[in-house]
Amino acid sequence: MSAPLQRVAIVGGGAAGALAAVHLLREYREDCPLQIDLIDRTGTFGAGVAYGTEEPLHLLNVPAVRMGAIHGRPEHFHEWLAERGEPAAEEAFLSRGHYATYIRDLLANAEREAADARLRRHHGDVTAIVEHHGAAPAPLEVSLADGERIEADRVILAIGPLDGGDPIEVPEELKESGAYVADPWAAGALDAVRQDREVLVIGTGLSMVDIALTLCEGGAGPRLRAVSRHGLAPRRHRRTLTNLRRFHVPTETGRLEPMIAAVFAQICRVSQQGDDWRDVIDSMRPVTPSLWKALDTDEQRRFLHEFHRLWDVHRFRMAPEVADRFEALEGAGRVCTESKAIVSLEPHGSRVRVFLRSPGATDLDEVEVDRVINCSGAGTDLRRQAPPLLAGLISAGLARPDALGLGLDVDDDGALLGADGEPSERLFAIGSLRRGVEWEAIGITEIRDQSGAVARKIVRTGETEEIPLPAELRPVADTPTTREAA
Repeated sequence: MSAPLQRVAIVGGGAAGALAAVHLLREYREDCPLQIDLIDRTGTFGAGVAYGTEEPLHLLNVPAVRMGAIHGRPEHFHEWLAERGEPAAEEAFLSRGHYATYIRDLLANAEREAADARLRRHHGDVTAIVEHHGAAPAPLEVSLADGERIEADRVILAIGPLDGGDPIEVPEELKESGAYVADPWAAGALDAVRQDREVLVIGTGLSMVDIALTLCEGGAGPRLRAVSRHGLAPRRHRRTLTNLRRFHVPTETGRLEPMIAAVFAQICRVSQQGDDWRDVIDSMRPVTPSLWKALDTDEQRRFLHEFHRLWDVHRFRMAPEVADRFEALEGAGRVCTESKAIVSLEPHGSRVRVFLRSPGATDLDEVEVDRVINCSGAGTDLRRQAPPLLAGLISAGLARPDALGLGLDVDDDGALLGADGEPSERLFAIGSLRRGVEWEAIGITEIRDQSGAVARKIVRTGETEEIPLPAELRPVADTPTTREAA
């Protein structure tokens, strides 16, 4: 007697959702019939915001040899390139649009090889997930904005980061006129900006760097002034692969100071051996979730307040070619970054009057620009910024925010924890929704491993897969250098 059909709905069709489908299809067995409903708001499947750009100057910020998207095969992307007759150096940083082609190819191949499993693609916005207790044939109903209903036995949430919204109050007049760009990744959002003379960007992270390269390359375009509370821009990758070393990070006290001291001590050690801080930051990546979980909630909150931005600019770095171009724009006076807080915006004719405050200052700086672009990043407060889908799950007791409100609370397998603290057997999350629990949760490395583990749990009827940490990366005593991809 054959097993009943398993129906899995994946909410979100970007890289995370596509990889969840890929791993489900790869785990597929003939004795376990499978139907996957992959639902994407934009209908672009496999790209999402991260890899949806066609701009050739928008490069991956991870070397090719580290970008494999198949669980257990971190070099797969590099091998895929060679198989297509497009060999690249291990340390090469390729275009993000190229990576979207890779993800789509993985999905198409997995679908073709698991011919008896069904993959259905849906273009729509999921508004609700309802659990029908005792109802047949499916315990979950996924509702789309257009009225479509999809029945599922299990649902994987892969919706990407929370929408951060506007970082300050923005007058409606500025929104209506287009003088304020809320989402620079929306189709056509930057078309008119290329004719501007002066533009202010809110945020100084990697999104700001993308905007600078898009608007200012080739000597045309506006002058950009980017501001944030810290004024810190991402650091650059070096041109060679980092060397990984395992080193001991104390976790017994649940406090930040011993961990920070261990990291700085390791930076001093590797610097004496000819390497630098990048080797230490990359060596931490596999163990960062365990370090994060070892901190108590107050210490995690303190990290967010005091060290979050410092960590981000060192952890999420610019590809060397991107850094060269960005620094050239800075040197030419086309782009500048500043530590300032935006107090308010107001219309001033066809332009925008911006009031800024420097750290520690009482007086305000007043500037006028042609346009303001929001690059302030993802939302960080699920309790305040939850989309209707997540708000509904929380209201129904099927999910709860993590202790910091960065995302949803999950167990080690990615199952959502309900209001009662019990893990769900039907609802799972991968990607950024797990950041509050694991911190290191948004990169392809983490998404591929999360996808593999969740897929195995679903298809293999609850059997979980241990994701082994390479011996050279377990946080124990110092050992000689191991040169490989992080």
